[in-house]
Amino acid sequence: MKRLLLILCCCCFLVGCARGEGTATLLSINVGKADCHLLYAGDTVYMIDTGSAESWGMVSRALTMLGVERLDGVILTHTDKDHAGGLQALAASWVEVDAWYSSACYTDVKTSKHPAVLAAAQCGETVSWLQAGDTLPVQKGTLQVLSPYFVDEDKENNNSAVLRLDTEAGSIMLTGDLEKEGEQTLMAAMELSPVTVLKVGHHGKNDATGKSFAEAVRPQIAVISTSTAADADSPAPRVTELLSSLGAQVIQTQDADGAVRVTLTGGDPLVELVTFTPPPVTAQVVIGDKSVAQDAITLRNDGEEAVDLSGWFVFSEKGKEIFVFPQGATLEAGEACTITTLTSESPGDYQWADTRVWHEKKADAAVLYDRYGQLVSRLE
Repeated sequence: MKRLLLILCCCCFLVGCARGEGTATLLSINVGKADCHLLYAGDTVYMIDTGSAESWGMVSRALTMLGVERLDGVILTHTDKDHAGGLQALAASWVEVDAWYSSACYTDVKTSKHPAVLAAAQCGETVSWLQAGDTLPVQKGTLQVLSPYFVDEDKENNNSAVLRLDTEAGSIMLTGDLEKEGEQTLMAAMELSPVTVLKVGHHGKNDATGKSFAEAVRPQIAVISTSTAADADSPAPRVTELLSSLGAQVIQTQDADGAVRVTLTGGDPLVELVTFTPPPVTAQVVIGDKSVAQDAITLRNDGEEAVDLSGWFVFSEKGKEIFVFPQGATLEAGEACTITTLTSESPGDYQWADTRVWHEKKADAAVLYDRYGQLVSRLE
């Protein structure tokens, strides 16, 4: 096996890295036991899955520090919340999304309530549905959809869109949460060939990455997006040992404070652990009031300077809903603003495009974060 280079990279200023420089790159953000990846092919960049609602802060931090202001597309592999949870926040953020994609196969959700449909609708767009045989536009190489072929009514994981990027510098394969049955279906439909980088299916759990599948794709680098603290069975020793035995360097997103970045060079892939170091919180903005009856909260700036709220967000801990402040939102020194919802009797300064956000009977803390995902204020 070729020697692979591992670099620990502390990235405080990453503006300008939002798009590739003629290479193909997979950047897997540490979103816990969830999935969110940026796939670069020259000047083309896609986001593959968006993490959970709880992990939007880390996604927002990564996008901010990488200087990402536009995505060629967002691809939802399947509807599980740990892959789709950040979609609505992304749609409301400063990032311009050119196209919205999702697996054409899904279960347990109506099309009108599909998370990708809802996110695209926020931007006045519609979803393009992906199935085996489709290709997506990239500046460098070819981006193919290998799966799904049909709806798996029993396991949403096997409805995952499986993607493969092939370039002159190498190949990258992302398998969503595809389990062993889905792998067998894929192998029966087509002959798989080795890849440079594999985004391992289903967080490296034991129900995915069967021996025959691993032998067919035989990756040089295997990236597992997971958190053992959240799930003690992820990754499974069998999976990591199998991949290692086939010559793969196995790396987990939980190894990085920010993200794992693998760049295809045409030679040895370059593997980096990226640390995102945000500036300290200095703004004196607090959540001054929460009215369950009015389904509204009020923010107050106790500081002496105006605060740019662009990209800041409010999180409802009980319902896991997210409100993202629009670009250009500002709170002057000594002033306050109110965020109401579609349930509120009267409009506020900003409207949360949701109904009954604040729970009437159970504890539901309101939490304010800056665009780097750093805690600014909390109100029970």
